[in-house]
Amino acid sequence: MVQRFDFLVIGSGIAGMSFALKVASKGKVALVCKTNLEEANTYFAQGGIASVTNLIVDNFDKHIEDTMIAGDWLSDRDAVEKVVRNAPQQIKELISWGVDFDKDEKGNFDLHREGGHSEFSILHHKDNTGAEIQDSLIQAIQKHPNITVFENHFA
Repeated sequence: MVQRFDFLVIGSGIAGMSFALKVASKGKVALVCKTNLEEANTYFAQGGIASVTNLIVDNFDKHIEDTMIAGDWLSDRDAVEKVVRNAPQQIKELISWGVDFDKDEKGNFDLHREGGHSEFSILHHKDNTGAEIQDSLIQAIQKHPNITVFENHFA
């Protein structure tokens, strides 16, 4: 039986699954992974995701400078600016796919501050943010009618 797809996505990490979910509204997606959906390095990421979430104490320019300093000024500034300015939208997308970042008693993000950051800007899920993201994306992938997963396949 021949199956036809509009998109072929290789890999079941955060990049592959995020892309599959984004384009699934535009056509049928084949998601190919060499083992199973759970087997990706995303799962092992412990820390969190840095993003501007509170414009009262943080701003994009400050976050860009923090990132450039943390990268010893070796990072491509245009790439850093694009990532920093797009991060809030990507966070919203992850949340829409079921990712549950930790919140404080008031319902605000429980932000951490890590090396190189001048503000509390790290969203996290306990100490296993990668596992939370991976598990949430897997659930969203499995529920989506336009995504077919091919585990234990090579392309």
